[in-house]
Amino acid sequence: MRMRKRHNLAPRMEACSAFLIEDPAAMRGEWLAAFPEQNRLYVELGCGKGRFTVETAKREPDALILAIEKVPDAMVLAMERARDAGITNVRFMDFDAANLPEIFAPEEIHRLYLNFSDPWPKSRDAKFRLTAPGFLRLYADALPVGGQIWFKTDNRPLFDWSLEQFRAEGWALSEVTNDLHQDGPVGIMTDYEVKFTAEGMKINRLVAARTAGTRTTAAGAVPRLRNAALGDARGRRKIQPPEDAVSLTPGTLSLYHALFRDFEQAPELFEDKSKFQPYVYDPAKVDAWVAERQARSGERRFCIMLDREPIGELVLKGIDPPSKSCAMGICLKNDRFKNHGYGTLAERLALRYAFEELGMETVLADSLLQNTRSQRSLQKAGFRFVSEDQHFKYYQISREQFTGKQREEQA
Repeated sequence: MRMRKRHNLAPRMEACSAFLIEDPAAMRGEWLAAFPEQNRLYVELGCGKGRFTVETAKREPDALILAIEKVPDAMVLAMERARDAGITNVRFMDFDAANLPEIFAPEEIHRLYLNFSDPWPKSRDAKFRLTAPGFLRLYADALPVGGQIWFKTDNRPLFDWSLEQFRAEGWALSEVTNDLHQDGPVGIMTDYEVKFTAEGMKINRLVAARTAGTRTTAAGAVPRLRNAALGDARGRRKIQPPEDAVSLTPGTLSLYHALFRDFEQAPELFEDKSKFQPYVYDPAKVDAWVAERQARSGERRFCIMLDREPIGELVLKGIDPPSKSCAMGICLKNDRFKNHGYGTLAERLALRYAFEELGMETVLADSLLQNTRSQRSLQKAGFRFVSEDQHFKYYQISREQFTGKQREEQA
């Protein structure tokens, strides 16, 4: 999803111009000389909206924090954050990390932050990952022996792959964890990190220190990256279920009872966690729920079947023949059946039914903002993001888009 364009971007950037370094190459080798009140230099590659940047600057007043951000609509928010906080030891600039030697002299940086970098999941793009060997050698040039990289990501495959690169390039690793906030918040969080942690996602972190044996650009050609797709750390892709693993069956009372006996509410989907209450199966309530929904018009309700077991419900609702459109909703009964591809398969079956049997031209869907699993599933099924509000992200897919995606997958 693209970041929304900020209103009045140019005047807002101008109002924060004191925090912007427009010609960083002119400062090469002179950063701390230009800021005599600071005695060490920290660089953050990709600062986003600046939460981490500003809080780090507050906690480290003796450090000069240089934040790099290539998206001006994010950078302006970060600069406004710094200005409103009244801090003076942070500056922002826009440049490509590949040009690091043009901005910093050898051993000029004391610490480098890599927070939630783009994973570039395809193997052919692995060289663009900020933890690829080519970048690690640029960092080694800019850091003294003992200088550190602090790396955080929610992407476990990227983290595992990065661990291999750090070790192969001779960095000393410490504080390696796959669940940084397991026992409560640790350190300063980015905006993404706050959101991900609230959703129950685990944060991976490590500290890498340059040693006398760490490879720099003087080591020569970087290794060629092969089989580097982020299915897992070594390129093995997650095993997907076969296309016929699930089926859709019209929902019956007995199937719904079998479904709800093992149904579990997902606490991470509640914006207000205090309102969460575990689901308790009540046969009378299930009877009433099914009767009320079977009386509705303009809906087709299905149980998602894995062999003979109902593992979820899928509904096509708001079926409107004149406009040839409807909406889709889906729910899996507990975590045992989530994150295995079953939801995506069920969505594809329902789309085929909507377009081929019901004659629809457009199918809509929505997802709670915090339900990232649902959003990934919709995108894999072919839905395209349309918009969002304070609570939901909205998606849609046309008949043409669906058939085009099928042809592409079969090619």
